[in-house]
Parts: sequence; structure tokens; C-alpha cells
Amino acid sequence: MASPRGNPFVLISDDDDTEVIADSSDEVELLDYDVEDASDSSSSPSSRGKQGPSSEVFKNSHIRLPDLEEEEQILTDGAVIKIGSTWELRDPSERPEDQLHSGDFLRVQHIIRNVQTDEVRLRGFRLRRTKYHGQIFDWKTNELVMILHVDEHDTRSPFIQGMIDVPVKDLLRIRDCVLTDKPYPLLSFRNDLNAGLYHAKTKQEVKEHIFHHNRLVCRHVNVLVIHKNGKPYGGIVRHVYSHEADARPSSSSASPSQSSRDTSISIEEEGDVVIVSHREANSKRKRRARSDSIELLEQPTPPKRPKFPTTRVRYTFGDCFCGAGGASQGAKQAGLIVTWGLDNDEAAIEAYGRNHCGALPFHCDAHNFPPKGATKGVLKVDILHLSPPCCYCTWDGPNDQANYEAIYTVGPILAKCKPRVATLEQTFGLATSTEHKKNFLLLMNDIIRAGYDLRYTLVDMSDFGLPQCRKRLLIIAARRGTPLPPFPKPTHGTRATGLKRFVSVADALQPLERLGDRALNDEYHRPQDLKPKNKTPYNPYTSFLKGCVTTSGGENYHYSGTRRYTAREMSLLQTFHLKYRFSGSRTQAIKQIGNAFPPVMAEALYREIARTLEAFDHGLIGAEDIIDDLDAFLEKKGVVLPESLSASQSAYSAASSSPKSPYRYLVRNDSSSVLGTTNKTSSIFGRKNNIEPAASSSNKATRSVSLPFRAFRSRQQVLVEAELAKENGELIELEE
Repeated sequence: MASPRGNPFVLISDDDDTEVIADSSDEVELLDYDVEDASDSSSSPSSRGKQGPSSEVFKNSHIRLPDLEEEEQILTDGAVIKIGSTWELRDPSERPEDQLHSGDFLRVQHIIRNVQTDEVRLRGFRLRRTKYHGQIFDWKTNELVMILHVDEHDTRSPFIQGMIDVPVKDLLRIRDCVLTDKPYPLLSFRNDLNAGLYHAKTKQEVKEHIFHHNRLVCRHVNVLVIHKNGKPYGGIVRHVYSHEADARPSSSSASPSQSSRDTSISIEEEGDVVIVSHREANSKRKRRARSDSIELLEQPTPPKRPKFPTTRVRYTFGDCFCGAGGASQGAKQAGLIVTWGLDNDEAAIEAYGRNHCGALPFHCDAHNFPPKGATKGVLKVDILHLSPPCCYCTWDGPNDQANYEAIYTVGPILAKCKPRVATLEQTFGLATSTEHKKNFLLLMNDIIRAGYDLRYTLVDMSDFGLPQCRKRLLIIAARRGTPLPPFPKPTHGTRATGLKRFVSVADALQPLERLGDRALNDEYHRPQDLKPKNKTPYNPYTSFLKGCVTTSGGENYHYSGTRRYTAREMSLLQTFHLKYRFSGSRTQAIKQIGNAFPPVMAEALYREIARTLEAFDHGLIGAEDIIDDLDAFLEKKGVVLPESLSASQSAYSAASSSPKSPYRYLVRNDSSSVLGTTNKTSSIFGRKNNIEPAASSSNKATRSVSLPFRAFRSRQQVLVEAELAKENGELIELEE
């Protein structure tokens, strides 16, 4: 190969130093890697406080004696540390000197001196090169991400509790760094390269100079929510908001930079490769075509607010990988209009069509999306659910490869449909298993590249009324320009939480058992055809299901210990209503049930998303508001919401709301304000299978969890609940 001196181009490739890419099991696993990193910072004074559910002292509390805050600090070499400056930190890892590598960076927010020891430490935001942060972001030279670790029980802003403390001795050099809401590559070092600096340098020398001295840009924020056991069970990945970005001069005033770009060099991006080409002065430059995602990201931020709706709008819903329609049923119960569903399982899509007559059922492989004959207008929805098969995350199977590949259809489908909000439900092993966590990071990368911000969490669905301890990973993604909705707050718990009582097996099966012998007319309820078993019986009134409902039924057995559960009983334990229709044999029906997103969890999720969209559309919240609790946020702004008339909060409750209310979904959430807190329940791991007995034994025979009546119901409420009971196949008597 010829000498690089005089070469007309220089390659700056993020793949050239693959030895330092986060590629080991300790670094590729983002969650574990960052937890270890967070613990390292705890050695700094006051970097971490006591943490836990009963803790009253958290890290980054107010600065008080013997600490004092200063405006600047002068180092021995004459360098001056100021608030808002960015400093490169020393790299604690032992890496070969001939490789390009660096430590993290600190955006200084506070300069703190201890008056007793005269020691100085800096408190600020940790920034990290994207290539050292797993596969969440594209690996681009000098691109950073802000990392904030927060405690799940700390209600303060992530930008307060997420700061770290660093001693002055850990500083290496000051760096030019920009926090921006602009898309890549705007404002990066690529805009200010000067060919004169690199004409006589070798390829390696150019790389080193850019890596160690040129501008850094931070466009993303990654918040990791740390559980009391030190593990992150949730987080947020989003772009930097406009009010968080650094103030930069307008493009019209940036004449030196513009001049440099026109007369010296040009930048062309091909994947991870930066091609720096020397050009003659005044030479013509080719403009790169902007991709759809760039067009999306370059819309004004925040976007122009649409006109407030004059009527109560119903949001539309699409269901990709819909199966028999668990997510769609939950969306329907939340008051959404289900417009279409897509699945490659013929029996499942047949069942979907039977239950959602107003929706278009598409029998299609997600790799071939969009389905034949479907126009953009048909597929355009406000909320889109995507839950690719998650069996490959739990055990080996004949379709594991196809299921594995299905998860990578999420990004392309989002890019084509462009819903305002998207949701995903997966087994929690995708985020926690060492084997599959890399796939989780790549999934997030696909969502981000499609133009979405996201938040994720691990939930136990028993906290929302499911009679089984079903742990799942939930993801909410919001298209940029739309506020990122929060997750719903738990509605069920122990008596000490003040929430509704957990739903037991007996509660879930009550609609079927009330039918008596008439239930045997159901083709999916033939207990007499099942093989007998000899298992230990358990009390259905004080127990969850002894496992999870899976595509094979799982290791579950009837509470009598004498048989397995029928398909109809399984469907009730997944919170499908009594008359929900399935397709095919009993085995196919159980597969459809086990694959389903439980409607009770879907209803809670989509109700919260619809409330957020409605609050935004009515101008109550902004596109870049940080919202963890919508009710608390609106209450703080002085917004008074109407009360819900129906305790069940079904789709019919929205229809029965007062016509004077301008809202369809925005009603006061009484269940989430019982404690006046965020309703934290016990850990989702290690939860016992027993449920506290009901307050009185009479409730066993009279109370239905799916249909909670109130003694002071109005006639209109009775009729609404009667219609719901009729659909569920339940029999009730109306009061005179």
C-alpha cells in the first residue's frame, strides 16, 4: 500500500479500533456494565447516598457545610474549570497505547470545595462515546450520549440525581463539546474541518487529532432506573430536548465554518466510515440526499402544535403480530378504535377477525410489510402495537430462527407506518439475559433510528389485575414531536398499599363457574375430556396461578389438583372475556391464548397513552415535557380533570361521560392517588404466590373483579355495566 502522505483521502473508521469497542460480555451488556460503572463513582465523596425503599437520603443532595460551591477552579497548569465546561476523564482501563481510546467526559454543573480538607470535586453529567455504550446508538466518531443513573424511589429529576462526583485529579483535558437537539451530523467536527491541518499528516495522525482534540457532540440521553438490588429494571432513551441543548449561533452567523466547508474539504458518510477528501477551492460539492428519518428529525423542535380538537377524538389502533387479538381487545376496552391486525398464523388471524369485526385482518409475514392491498391511509394509526414472538428468548424451538429475525422488523415497520406512539411487549429475558441482551440493544437502536424516543420497564402484570405473576418487558416509543407517555401505575396490591386486592384464580374463573353446567356447551371447555392428574390442590381464593399461561399451557393444573385447565379457563386467566372466540383445535386455542398480550394489562397501558395524547392535543402538556406521572403533572399545573363515572373504567365509561367534558380519556385516576404517592409495589422478583384473604368471605360469592359494582350507582351506570356484562357472558340482576 502506498504511503499515506499525499493521499487524496483519509479514512476515519469506527471499526479501525475494534479492540476497544464494547465487545466483551462485561461491556456489551449495557445494563450490567453501567451498574458496575455507577458503583465506581460511589468512591467519590458524597457521590451516592443511602438508597432503598425506606431511604430518606439520596445522592446529590443540597450542597451544605462543610462543602461550599465555587464559580471556578484554577488548576496548577493554569487551566480554568468553569460551570458548563466539558472535561475528558482519565481512562481507568488498561488498553494498549497504540489504540484510540478515551475515558468518559464530564459536563460540569457544580464546583464543590470541602472547607475542612480543601479538596475540590466536580459534580456534573457523565458523557460517554456511543461506541463504548453497547449497540443502542450508531458508532460515530466523537458522538456522545449522556448517562444518568437514577433510583427508582427517588422522585427528583434525573438531571439532579443522575449527576456524578469526580475529583479534580481525574481530569485529563478540557474538550469542545456541544449538547444539541439537531440530527447527526449537524454541529459535529465534520462541519469545521480544515484541510490545512491535515495535509501533511498520516492517516493515523489525522485520526488521533480528531479523536483527541476535535469537537464532541451529545445528541442523546440514556436514563437507567436502578432497582434496590442494584439492577436496572427500566430506563429512557431519547434525544436531547431543545430546552436542554446548548445555545448555538445561527447558521447565518457561522461564516468561518461555512467558509472552511466551501474551500477546503468535504465529508461523505458511508456507514461508520468518514471520508475526508481534500478539494480545490471553489470546487463543486455534491449534496447528499436526506433519508426519511433525517427529514423527520429536522422538523422544528418543538413542532407546531395542532389546533385543539373541538370534538372528543377517538384514537386509532393497529396491531402487528396480533395473534388472536389480546392487545386489540385491551385497546378496545380502553376506548380506542381498532383498525387492523396482522399475523402470519392462519388460525390466529381467523380468531382475530371473529372478535374484531370492524378491523381489517391481514394474513401476512411481517417481513413482507406492508401487506398487499393495504394503503398508507389504512395503515396510518395513532398507536401501533408490535410484539414479535418471544419464544426464542425462553427456550429452544423449531421456529427460533424465524422468531429471532422477526424482532428486526420493528424498525422498518415503524419507519413505514409512522404512528404517533408504538408499544412492545416481550419476555423480560430479552433485557436481563446475557444471551439476548445484545438483541435488546439492537432493537432499541432500530427504534431510535426510525425517529422515536422510548422508555422501557419490567412489570409483573399481577399488579394490574392479572391472576398470575407474569413478568414482562414493556416498551413505549413516541415519535419525536410527541410527548413520551408514562407507564400506568399499579392498580392492585397488598392491603398495605391501599390498592385493589390482587386478583385470585377464583376471581378470574368466577364468570365461567356462575354458568354451571351451561359452561359445558363451550367447545373450549370440556374438562371431562382431560386426562386426570394427581396434584396437590390449592386454595383458588388466596392464590395466583401456579405459573404463567404459555403457548403450551405451562406447568399449570386446576386448583383441585385433578386435571389441567381447559382452554376457556386459560383464556379467563389471561383476562379474555367469557365469550371471546378462538379458532382451531384446543391446542391451537391454547397457543393463541399463551401468545396473547393480556387484555387487562393492554387496557391499562393504552388508557394511559390515550390520556397523554389527549392532554397534548388539548395543549395541557408539551412535546418535550418530562412526564412520569400524568395526574401529578397536570395537578401541579392546576388542571382539574373530571371524575370517572364508572368504576370499571371500560370503554363504555368513556361513552357515558358527561357531554360537557371536552375529554374522552382524560378523567381523574382515583386508583393511582390512593396513597398520594407513585404506588410502588413489592419487587417483581421473589414475589410470593399467596394472596391475602378477602375482607369478608361473602365477597367470594358476590364480588366480581371484572365487574366491581358500587352501592350508589346511577341508573345510567347500571345499564352501562349491564351491557359490559352481557358481552362478557355474565348474568346480573338490575336494581329497580
